[in-house]
Amino acid sequence: MLFRKLEDKINLIYNKKSVVFFAFLLIGFFIIFLRLLYLQVINYDKYKKIADNNRIRVVRVKADRGFIYDRNDNIIVKNKPSYNLYLVREDIEDKNNLLNLINQKIPIDRELIEKRLKKAYYYQEVLAYRGLTFEELSYFSENIEDLQGVSIKLDPVRDYLDSTSMSHIIGYLGETTEQDLKTKPNYFGGDLIGKTGVEYFYEDILKGKDGKKFIEVDSLGQTINTIEFQPPINGKSLKLSVDYRLQKFAQKLFGNKRGSIVVEDVQTGELILLFSSPTYDLNDFVPYITQENWDKLIKDNKKPLLNRAIESHYPPGSIFKILMALIGLKEKVITPNTEFFCNGKLEFGNYEYKCWKTAGHGDVDLKKAIAESCDVYFYNLGLQLGIDKISEYAKRFKLGEYTNVDIPNEKSGIFPNRDWKKNAFNQIWFPGETIITSIGQGYISVTPIQLVNMFAGIFNGGKILKPHIVKSIIDDNGETLTKTEIYDTITIPEKIKKSILEGMTEAVYGRHGTSYRARVESISVAGKTGTAQVVSLKKTEKYDDDKIPEKYRDHSWFAAVFPAQQPQYALIAMVEHGGSGSQSAAALAGAIINKMVDLNYVSD
Repeated sequence: MLFRKLEDKINLIYNKKSVVFFAFLLIGFFIIFLRLLYLQVINYDKYKKIADNNRIRVVRVKADRGFIYDRNDNIIVKNKPSYNLYLVREDIEDKNNLLNLINQKIPIDRELIEKRLKKAYYYQEVLAYRGLTFEELSYFSENIEDLQGVSIKLDPVRDYLDSTSMSHIIGYLGETTEQDLKTKPNYFGGDLIGKTGVEYFYEDILKGKDGKKFIEVDSLGQTINTIEFQPPINGKSLKLSVDYRLQKFAQKLFGNKRGSIVVEDVQTGELILLFSSPTYDLNDFVPYITQENWDKLIKDNKKPLLNRAIESHYPPGSIFKILMALIGLKEKVITPNTEFFCNGKLEFGNYEYKCWKTAGHGDVDLKKAIAESCDVYFYNLGLQLGIDKISEYAKRFKLGEYTNVDIPNEKSGIFPNRDWKKNAFNQIWFPGETIITSIGQGYISVTPIQLVNMFAGIFNGGKILKPHIVKSIIDDNGETLTKTEIYDTITIPEKIKKSILEGMTEAVYGRHGTSYRARVESISVAGKTGTAQVVSLKKTEKYDDDKIPEKYRDHSWFAAVFPAQQPQYALIAMVEHGGSGSQSAAALAGAIINKMVDLNYVSD
């Protein structure tokens, strides 16, 4: 009995220990199972990549960026090789020592490199320096075995036919930012990306798709064999609508002047010329721009990075009178024979609104009003139309609005109306402001590209086009032409167009015309000058250009369509502080039109 109790007690103890033992055993197996699950299932890809990358690595092969041509198939932008220095974090034994050695030869940005190394995935090549010189290349090539973790690769960078005359159209490349890397998964730190111009706007088309190379490496990370190669798909090329010869000619004409000139095909919206002065040198950005050069650019008072054709907005001055004439005729407020008397001023309320011609123009019909740019005629027309009708047409012609041209950073400007003034100043609109608006002054602020597009719309019969600077996209299958897009259509009878053209032609060739400096011998030109005030002494006063410093002088405008009989092209020239429109802008425009005749764009 005693033995029996003892046996039961032993069995009880034994069973308890067995249960505890097996429980620990099971827990142990479960922990091992979880660890194996973590290593072999959940993190399989990660650890497989680590293991494989010790021997086999996947190396990115960058696609070549697409070329850029002008409308005559001249290669404006192509690629050239750049020798770049890369690092692989996992191959580096002593990072600080390695960076010190490299920095003895080339000026690297250590903080940036360390940040890139920290963010790199396993065995990723990280760009450390772009654009090794021949001497630097020789040094690193000779000492590559002592610089474990360092490699040298050839990457494409841009090569320009002319690095200044088309810089605002082409735009420059720069390294990806933190924001780029967050929004563009196919880019890495140090990659080049379009920052401005068509390089930015057509980035996705120009870039192409990178390829891959699977390589076998030795213990030092040096390639011993290529296992597989997936070739890159190079970017597509762009064919611009602009003519390089005209761009170069415009640059020579402008010299040190500031301003812009734009020529648009009135039927297609193609921009044949878009030049902004001053320009900047695209070669400053190849292979990368130094901090010193960047500081010079952004601190330059002439603002060379500014594309004045699309980013700068100004009062249009008297070239706006052409739209006023169209609205007056279209709304039947005037006929070509309607006359207003100009005695040199219009008295309205407590103000006198002066005409630029102090003695007055006498009896003025539409043709004379346009040819001699009579302010009083358009003051009266504006009062009869009212700001609501004027702003309605201005909006349809996209004045004060984005044209959505295919270059970035376009500005909208302002075309005022009652609502705009209420929102801007919490004030009602006054009739005197309509008077000033009627001659392109006051609150109006528009860009040169808006104006050239407005003239194209008026003289193509009323199609308000979307201007564009890329004519086609080129790939292995040929060219895909850019479609002409139409925002709006305003029916403009031929007789209205003819009446306005008569006034504009008289402005160029008439005895008292204001645009005689734009005359071209071999074709007829229809034009209109504009003078936009920079400093307002009083609303109604005019400046004497010769008595004030250049920076306070008016902006000089000139608008033209040609040939006058059947306009094919619209042109806007603008010279900042150039004085009256007849002084500076008209002469520039005449020279450009003459060049286009020489290049067989137009003939009578």
